[in-house]
Amino acid sequence: EDVPNLNKRLWKIRAPLKIKIFLWYLRRGVILTKDNLAKRNWKGCTTCIFCQDNETIQHLFFECRFARMVWSLVFWALGIPKPTFTSNMFGNWLSQFDTKFKNLALLGVATICWSLWLSRNDLVFQKKLNISPLQVIFTITHWLRSWVVILKHEQHFMVIEASQRLEQVAM
Repeated sequence: EDVPNLNKRLWKIRAPLKIKIFLWYLRRGVILTKDNLAKRNWKGCTTCIFCQDNETIQHLFFECRFARMVWSLVFWALGIPKPTFTSNMFGNWLSQFDTKFKNLALLGVATICWSLWLSRNDLVFQKKLNISPLQVIFTITHWLRSWVVILKHEQHFMVIEASQRLEQVAM
């Protein structure tokens, strides 16, 4: 999707501003993953906290075995396949949804990526010892339920039902 259309799409989704900005950074490839920090002369370790491969945006959100497990749980619960990479998330992947559900689908993947990002940051900065894919699923459902109040009324039920299905699969 071209940049003007992407910007329009981002501003149309009903999500907190910080999530819109996060998505914009994600799409532009400037999220401060360890490889992006290294490009800015950061001298820290560049390995993924989940699996020890090099941490890139592509790896952290789509290729890491930890992220793949989260996406697998989402697929098992909702039948939604994971995007293959960031630009796919805003393009071909998103095009599989009916027009009236595109913004909701984008909110869903934003919530998944945001939850992965928060979990990664908890391990890196808060020195948490262990985080499981199931915890990420419950973080996803927490955020979805928190943000349901800013959605259109007719979307509330779908988001709550999706959250319940995710939790059932996780348990």
